[in-house]
Amino acid sequence: MTTAANLYDGCTARVHAVELVAADGLLTVRGEADRTYSAQAIRIAEPFAQAPTVLYFDDGARAEVHGAEPGRLLREALGYRPTRVVRMTEHTWAALLALVLLVALLGAAYAWGVPALAMHIAATLPPSVDRSLGEASLKALDASGKLQESRLSDEWQAEAQAAMRRVAPPDMHVRLLLRNSPWLGPNAIALPDGTIVMTDQMVRLIVDKRARTRAGRQGPTFGAAEHAQLAGILAHEIGHVRLRHSVRMLASSSLTAALAASVFGDFSSVAALPTAAMHMSYSRDKETEADEYGIALMRHHGISTLPLVELHERLERHTGNEQSPWLRNAGRFIASHPVTAERTARLRAAAQGQAGP
Repeated sequence: MTTAANLYDGCTARVHAVELVAADGLLTVRGEADRTYSAQAIRIAEPFAQAPTVLYFDDGARAEVHGAEPGRLLREALGYRPTRVVRMTEHTWAALLALVLLVALLGAAYAWGVPALAMHIAATLPPSVDRSLGEASLKALDASGKLQESRLSDEWQAEAQAAMRRVAPPDMHVRLLLRNSPWLGPNAIALPDGTIVMTDQMVRLIVDKRARTRAGRQGPTFGAAEHAQLAGILAHEIGHVRLRHSVRMLASSSLTAALAASVFGDFSSVAALPTAAMHMSYSRDKETEADEYGIALMRHHGISTLPLVELHERLERHTGNEQSPWLRNAGRFIASHPVTAERTARLRAAAQGQAGP
């Protein structure tokens, strides 16, 4: 069998126009470069439609044969046999089975492999990583203009800080920053370094109309229920810090992006992870973990969770209520801290047997 080919000698960039003659277990190259190879020492690349047949030789040279038919005849003359994988791809059922297995493997990796590996990664990272991430996140939020200096009175700020001191574990470095943020609305955010940002809007929401009515002409005040609600929100956010949810979520997002990039070949999403870290919402499992930690912390300090149930129910009930400027933006809190029947029931159950806030 004889066919035209282009030969690359492996030493220069020059292309040699040659003829390949396959016979008696040998391949003879004729033309600008004469040489002979044993058919057994030749590696033939797997064929693709419309692609040239490529032959690799043991001296570093390679030859390319263009055209589907010449390539097929040459492969037959050299005794080429497709690999099992290539033969399977020629069958529709095998291709479909491989696709199903690939999807199942990716689904299992995402559902179980990524969370387990993310938890392992977070456990091995030193606390300095949390500090760096927390500082960077706070700087980014400040630079975005979404956080402003608190406009609460000194008295109200002191009440909020007192609630923080009441529930802060002695073995943790946590601090409360009060910030005005119409963009965030009533909300609280836990940063990896132990900084908890609570908005003025959340404090004003807690000191609701009933507190104003109770205070009469002297203005709204913090009662036992308001202190319990503040403490409950702060205890929940402390749970996120204690359990390193931010680092775990960042590790999980990094692994997911890397997994997607390995499949689709686009690593641009990996580069965007530092920015995306500020906007991640915790999964339901992590919200449950933070709830359980917060409930235990409140129980340790003798604080009832019942006022927190009332706050969550009021947030859910009045989301989008046009009559209240503070409740109008409550949807942002609900979106990041979803109120569910299971969550409410868990808080109610925790309140059983407690005397009060």
